Amino acid sequence: MAIDANDFYTPKILDAQLTGMIKTKEPGLYSARLRIPVGILTSGVLEGLAALARKYGRGEVYLTARLGIEIPGIPGESFPALREELATIGVALAGCGPRMRTTVSCKGTVCPHGNVDTFALAWEIDRLHNDASILPHKFKVAVAGCASSCSKPQVNDVGLVGVSEPELDPGPCVGCGLCVEACHLNAVRLEGDLPVFDPARCVACGDCTKACPPAALKPARVGLDLYTGGRWGREKQVGLRIAGTLTPEEAVGAVGRIKGWYAAHGRKKERLGQTLLRLGARSFQEAVLEGVPREKWTAIDSRAEAAFATLR
Repeated sequence: MAIDANDFYTPKILDAQLTGMIKTKEPGLYSARLRIPVGILTSGVLEGLAALARKYGRGEVYLTARLGIEIPGIPGESFPALREELATIGVALAGCGPRMRTTVSCKGTVCPHGNVDTFALAWEIDRLHNDASILPHKFKVAVAGCASSCSKPQVNDVGLVGVSEPELDPGPCVGCGLCVEACHLNAVRLEGDLPVFDPARCVACGDCTKACPPAALKPARVGLDLYTGGRWGREKQVGLRIAGTLTPEEAVGAVGRIKGWYAAHGRKKERLGQTLLRLGARSFQEAVLEGVPREKWTAIDSRAEAAFATLR
């Protein structure tokens, strides 16, 4: 898309944002926002980006909060050539404005605490659902491998959290108590040399099963909890949990249906959480969990609805 630099932040502001050109305080200069799914870069790509930052910018790169990269100090007229050279190293410009952002992932694939392959899941979500379609507002997706939620999924429009619920086989248990030590929330205690779990405290992080030497504790329920409607900014909302223990395939499909529902029902400049407050979360849940077994749906009661509120 050829855009005259003089058109930025005039009626063509949207077109500028969609090409990954971010206006800065420096007159005539912009930052190039790059699409870096999952935040993984090879050394070869890094070397290529360094060369392009020197050629088109001032030899600097910015690391963003969503594991992305921006190259600052680029004249608007240089963007067509920059876009072409980025393509040769396998990198594209990422849009902003009312579009889906690049999917963020924690390092659950390689982290000892990870319960799911976060890299593969986030990559598949981004591959299938991150396109140039215009939405009512920005749309963010984050994936976390465990309840520590390092990628902050609960304050994204869609958040997925890997869960692993423990189950005890008393036969191999030696009463060592390592599961008690591994639990940060005091959800496990020993009674008669056997662990007993408090379901009100357990967040299915899976640390107790990973710490068990004789493998007496095993994962009984592994999957992804689904949160929707979170946001962080001038106003905040903590996402509403609408389903649990989804398979990766179910989770990827749900993201697509949520994005489609938001495109159809959201108002201009309204985040998904605001749309849910306006139209109701229960009808939304019915629409976006089509095909997901009912036993995986989370009951949205009055207490959950009351907690799902705008914060400042």
